[in-house]
Amino acid sequence: MTRWGCWLTTSDGVSRWIFLSHLLDSRTPAYGNGEGLQAISDRAMDRGDSCNTARWIFSNHLGTHIDFPRHFSPMGQTVEEYHAAFWHFRLVKILDVHGLGPGSTIESDTLELDSLPSTTELLLLKTGSGDLRKERSYWEQGPIFSPYLAGALRRQCPSLRVFGIDALSISSWANRQIGRETHRAFLDHTRPVLLLEDLDLSAVSSQTKFEQVIITPLRVAGADGSPCTVLAEVGQ
Repeated sequence: MTRWGCWLTTSDGVSRWIFLSHLLDSRTPAYGNGEGLQAISDRAMDRGDSCNTARWIFSNHLGTHIDFPRHFSPMGQTVEEYHAAFWHFRLVKILDVHGLGPGSTIESDTLELDSLPSTTELLLLKTGSGDLRKERSYWEQGPIFSPYLAGALRRQCPSLRVFGIDALSISSWANRQIGRETHRAFLDHTRPVLLLEDLDLSAVSSQTKFEQVIITPLRVAGADGSPCTVLAEVGQ
């Protein structure tokens, strides 16, 4: 087995590993146009220090991140309650409704859920919102997700563990009341479907075949949400 760049060559052929998460930087959009990443240099070799170090200050819901049930429930699970194997997915499906305008409503009928295999563990939704990530509309007028979508997904995909989107949040800033209801519907601690928000789905489509996806949240005790790196092995 050999590696070169993002390509992994095996005896069975060639598979491609890609990132589905964005880099965090000072330009990363924040919900409600809130404060972004601050990277503060503590030590710097060009100032005569022996090494380079920095302090990072940012919200735990900034950039590509996962929402845990504790985000909307005082009894909800936090990051440490999920074992390592939880974050490895082989039964991955992507739906592409690319072309929906800013502020569009997404319901179960929008997604044609009947096409989803009941065994789906990770569902990714490409709304096209990610194309506007550098625009004001990305944080201000994201898609409006119906709270009834959570129940419809649980019925169609009883094995679903995580629902991921290329929008900043499942709660549109322009309609936060519905957004709160939708968060609660997905993150219900008795049967949660975790939310993976602000994904980079620019390199994939509904035709993409995923061999596996790995989500790696930053593990901070008691976290109700956490930035994460998302890696996908895409088959050829």
